[in-house]
Amino acid sequence: MKKLYFSTFIQGLENPVETMLRKEGGVAVERMLSGAALYRSVREPSFPFVHQTFRVLFQMKPCGVDEAVNRLLTTGGWLDRFPFEETQGKKFRIVTAKDGQLVSANMRRVDMLEKAICEQTGMRTYRERPEVELWVLCRPEAAYFLWRMGKRPAKQEGQLRTDVCAVVSFLSQCGGKNAAILGSTGTSLPAALKAGGARSLTCVCKDRATARLIESKVRGVRACEGSSGYTDLPDASQNAVVLHLPVKAEKTERLESDLRNAMYEARRVLADEGRIVVVASLDHAQATLRKTQGVRVLARYPIVLSGQQSAIWVMTVNQDSEEEMM
Repeated sequence: MKKLYFSTFIQGLENPVETMLRKEGGVAVERMLSGAALYRSVREPSFPFVHQTFRVLFQMKPCGVDEAVNRLLTTGGWLDRFPFEETQGKKFRIVTAKDGQLVSANMRRVDMLEKAICEQTGMRTYRERPEVELWVLCRPEAAYFLWRMGKRPAKQEGQLRTDVCAVVSFLSQCGGKNAAILGSTGTSLPAALKAGGARSLTCVCKDRATARLIESKVRGVRACEGSSGYTDLPDASQNAVVLHLPVKAEKTERLESDLRNAMYEARRVLADEGRIVVVASLDHAQATLRKTQGVRVLARYPIVLSGQQSAIWVMTVNQDSEEEMM
């Protein structure tokens, strides 16, 4: 029997995430939302390309968190979908959120809901270190009562989120092929490309310490210190080339020069019909990419990374014309 699930991801990636979901066996997509998806699955999902996943216990018409809590108190419909086999003795807390941001709610009403859950499920309230989080999430299209699945995603300072890396890997079409990351700064992106099936993966890093870290943490990767604009990779040897410019890097003439050189190098090493994927803030990359000759954009996904307007560009070499950018 297929159960209903709700997963979140970075806004702007709806199209690739929907495609990835539809490729999963036993999954039926019900509705794609802004930064989220509702779908049914025959098994408990654990997809690397989403940020958080919840089991849907109840859906309500759009409303505020206090009204949503009141509705839950006056209906028992959500009990029908409670996983009673997982509840006995479990410690839980209720989280109230609006559009993905945590918000406060009427604690007297929340306490009443917690008491009702304890009486009906055998769970007990423990807000400091709960084993289960039950979310009352209010969004423009609906209000949801959700059971959060898995562990809370860990923050990775200075690295791309793992779900974004998984989408980048998918967009690069690196499965069974040769791939390279120019200007590699951490382990999350190499790990995603290897998990995506890259046959061989070369990471060009700015320093030896990063190269050693990648080789020690990600199996089957060749990592080396060097310039992303001048590599030892043979001409037309790579089916996918990925560039990531950390959004918190200072914008300088050197940064722009390095990106120009890296794009020139990506064109040189890219095989026919291969893909170049660039992840960067608009401020850092848009002007430079617009001026880059010999490539054309297949897709562009606007996203926000660390509070900065950014994008993922998917490009290929354009042998016949100088440019076709943004």
